[in-house]
Order: sequence, then C-alpha cells, then structure tokens
Amino acid sequence: MTKSAMAKLSDTVNSAMGRQKADLVIKNVSIINVIDGSIKKGDIAIQGNSIIGTYDEYHGEKEIDGTDLYAAPGFIDCHVHVESSMITPMEFDRCVLQHGTTTAMCDPHEASNVLGEDALKYFQDASDNTVMDLFVQLSSCVPATKLETSGAELDAKTLMKYAAHPNTVGLAEFMDIGGVLGLAPDTMEKLAEMETGHVDGHLPGITGYALNAMAACGICNCHESTDIEQAREKLAKGIQVFIREGTVCKDMEALHPLIDARLTPFLGFCTDDRNPLEIREHGHLDYLIKTAIDKGADPIDVYRIASWSAAQGFGLHKNTSKWQRRGLIAPGFQADIVLMNDYKTCDIDSVIKNGKLVDDHSFERRSIPKPIGFNSVHINSLSADDFNLPGNDMHNQDVIGLIKDQIVTEHLKLPLKTDEKGHLQRDLDNDVLKISVLERHNRNGNKAIGFVKGFGFDEGAIACSVGHDSHNITCVGASDEDMALACNRIKEMQGGYVIVKNGKVLGELPLPIAGLMSDKNFEDVCEDLEGMRAASKELGSALEEPTMMLAFLPLCVIPSLKITDFGLVRFSPDKGDQEPVLIDDQRRNKPENTPVP
Repeated sequence: MTKSAMAKLSDTVNSAMGRQKADLVIKNVSIINVIDGSIKKGDIAIQGNSIIGTYDEYHGEKEIDGTDLYAAPGFIDCHVHVESSMITPMEFDRCVLQHGTTTAMCDPHEASNVLGEDALKYFQDASDNTVMDLFVQLSSCVPATKLETSGAELDAKTLMKYAAHPNTVGLAEFMDIGGVLGLAPDTMEKLAEMETGHVDGHLPGITGYALNAMAACGICNCHESTDIEQAREKLAKGIQVFIREGTVCKDMEALHPLIDARLTPFLGFCTDDRNPLEIREHGHLDYLIKTAIDKGADPIDVYRIASWSAAQGFGLHKNTSKWQRRGLIAPGFQADIVLMNDYKTCDIDSVIKNGKLVDDHSFERRSIPKPIGFNSVHINSLSADDFNLPGNDMHNQDVIGLIKDQIVTEHLKLPLKTDEKGHLQRDLDNDVLKISVLERHNRNGNKAIGFVKGFGFDEGAIACSVGHDSHNITCVGASDEDMALACNRIKEMQGGYVIVKNGKVLGELPLPIAGLMSDKNFEDVCEDLEGMRAASKELGSALEEPTMMLAFLPLCVIPSLKITDFGLVRFSPDKGDQEPVLIDDQRRNKPENTPVP
C-alpha cells in the first residue's frame, strides 16, 4: 500500500470517528434506509467521494441543513439508450442528473448500428467525462437481426476490444433469440466470451423452454415485460425484471403490482427510450418513483428498487477495481445522494454526486468529446411514384396495427383496394396509412412499403432517420407526395424528424449526429420537440408521440408485425415463432439496387 493510500485511509478513519471535520456533512436529515425500511433523522458525513458516517453527529468543512429534507441513495437507470433522448451523452448528463439519476446503464446500440465501433469508442470517451456515472454496455446485436440493413456489424472479437474499459460492465440487451436457440456460431461466440460476465436480456413474449435456454446462457435481466404473467415467469426463473416507463413504452400500469417487499430485490426501473421534453415536463427516474408510489406501492420498496436492487443487478453494490459500491446511504458507499422535500412525491431539492453538490458549475469542468457521425444519410431524391405498391385486392393484406402506449403491434388482415394501375391504396376512412422504410447506409438501396393502422391522421406524412434498430429512413403518410417531401427533407437535414402536410413542412427536428442525436443543448431540443408536438396536433394524429411510435415500427425483434427495408416481418412467439420471419420480401422488387454516390 502506498503512503498516499495510507494517508487517505487515516483521514477516512479520523473523519469517521469524528476526530476531524469531514469534507461535507448533511445535518439532521431524514435518511431513507432501504435495508431496514426505516426513516430516521441523523447526519451524513462525506469524505472525498465516499460516505464515511451516518446517523451520528458530525461536523464538516461544508455543511448542509437537512432538517426539512429526506435523503435517498442516488437513482440507477437499469437500461437506457441515450441516443433515444436525441441528445449527446454530455447533454443527457445535464438533463437527468438534476432528476436524481446518478448512474445509468447505457446501451449505445442505436449509434452502433449506424457507426459501428466508432460509436462504442465515442460513448466510452463520453462516459469518462460525465458527472453522472454512465456505464456503457457493449452492444451485443449489431445488427439486431439479419432481416434489415444496418450501417455496421460488431462481432465478438470487436466487442471484446472494448470490454476492459472501466465504465463497461458487460453485454447489452441480447436480442438475437433465434440465433441463440438455433445455435448460430457468431451469436454463440458472443455469449461464450461473456460466459462468466454480465449479459442483459431482451425477452418479449419468450416463455417456457426458450426462456429456460436464454436464462441458462447467462441472460440476467429483461426490460420487455408488458404484462404481469410474463414478468412473474421471468422472476421465477431467476431473471431480474426492469419496470420500464419510457416515452412510448409505458409498463408501470401493468407491472406495478409486482412491487412488494418480497420481490423488490429482483426488480429495477428503467426508461429505455425517453425524450428530453418528457423528462423536463414529468421527470426521469423521479417520475417512475412518484408514479409507483401514487399507484399504492410502499415508498421504501420503491426507493430500494431504484437504488440497492438496481446496484445488485449489475454488481455495483460491491467494490471492484473498476468502480466503488453504491446503492445505500451507508459508510463505505459512494456518496450519491438525492435530497428531497417530500419523499412520497419524489420532490427533489438537490443532488449530491461523488460527494459534491450538483449545480451548473459541476458541468463546466467536463471535457467534451468531439461528436461523430455527420453526413450519415444516403438516399436518392424521391418522388410520389417511388411509393407505389403493386398488389392484389382479391386478398386481405397484412397491416401493422398500433397498440396504445406499446411498441408491440397487432398483425391485422384487412381488405385494401387497388387503383386503375394495380397499386394498393390506403383506406383513410379506416385509418390505414402507407408506411415505407428506405435503406440509408449506402449499402443496397433497399425500399419496402406496407400499411399501418392507428396513427389517426388523414392528411400529411411523418418521416424520420430514427428507425430501431438499424435506423434507416421510416415514413408514414396519407399521401405519396407528402411522403416524398418528408423523406427528401430528412436527406437535406442529414437526419432527424419531419412532419409535413399538403406540401408544407409543419415541423422538424434536425438530428445530424448519426441521424440520431442533435448537436444542440437539451433545452433547445426541448423547444424543437414542442414545435413537433404542435405539428403533430395540426396533423391531427391520435397519438401522443406519433414520431417516436413511427421510429419503433421497424423493430422486428418486438412482436407482432413490423417493417424493415427488407419488407414486412412477423414475430409472434405466442404462435411458435422463435425469431422474426420475413413474410413479404421486397428486396427482389427493388429495381435500383445500387449504392447512392
């Protein structure tokens, strides 16, 4: 042990014993103890970035009066795609830390599907400089399936180059269920590399033998449970369940009955995909906590899920060479503390991260990594004729059916008419619109066209370069002319969201970084999102967030019917599907199958 380490330990002991002042003391605060369930008043003493004393009386070089405050351990988001906030990791840091989220488990697979290992490096570099702890999981499925065109591929060898980074815990959500069950060599190699490590799960609708197999291969958790039966089976088989409340996926209503003292050690909270406007208006994990308590959950159970249970799920409750243990307000734990005026409403007064009170100056000292991934949208200019779809009106057509507050969809069979040229037509009277996905990574020029029910508008179009998970251009519209205009505007902006109506752009949000993230601060992005919200209302959409819903319609690893640049893809585990199945291959119908210059 070095002399400096000995001196640090001596300081720790002397401060913990009250022989000398601690660096920071929160005086007479009500401490939420998520282990024994108590809320008792006392002092919290902090030396450096560690808690060194609780409950007993301490004096500090700096003191905070906690008389009217409650203290909880810092909140941990168990699964988030920062790119889905449409801001950079550095802006995400500024956006969510004030809401008590001191640690987040980030899967950068959105950017990785566009930029490959450059995205992993960018996120790891960013995590070295954020005030919050941003743990960067290794994106395990790039691409998510072989039924879409991504901008990159990440194999096991490439992923392992980044595994030793101090802010990396393991593999991010493992979506290639078919590859595991079918023993695909490249898939199995990734799992084999992490045989003794951490692997996040992605198990929508997976049950029985298939769920057993995934758990036996080391899958630790799942954030895709949308009903309580799915969640209970996963818990019974040792898979930690994360209750998700994002902008589109809202599972708290279905899963909050799980929250009790028995199950809290095996639960976690996550946001997955949550935009900054919703974070500004409602909150981040603080919103999930408040919502769970409002629904009748015991507050202690809720705060335990948000801290200790989450930390345990990733091994963050133990000291390692990579990180300090967290999840409790107790001596020896990292000083991540949320101070609240009212713990039942999670009304946050202030946040302490690594022993320092968070304020605007906290972010001024950061080094900002240079953004990457500009000029990533490669499509030809489009006209209305590019959205013609030949078909036969003698048969019912496969139609994607939207479900409120979910990214799972229905597989509908509906009658659609053709025009005099034999092209299938929308059914605007029954809310059936045309949808298209166009490959944008300069790989093959694929284009697929289908139909979707549930957007609730009969004029205009929406387009975006965010299309989970390969992030091609996705467009939905009531007219081919407006669809062409929207896609062409995406090309001009080099990524983002666009809403048009009758040949006029109503709103747009440029996302020039990989076509996924803004280069603006989060406050400016919130203003852009307010404009998009107004445009959605002018369009007449029945959905609260039609743009984000559109972005999930290519996500074919989620049931039941989706569309990628290959065509329509079915994934129905309840009907025996172990992996997504291409049911309408439109690659052969694409005449111009050459890269864009």
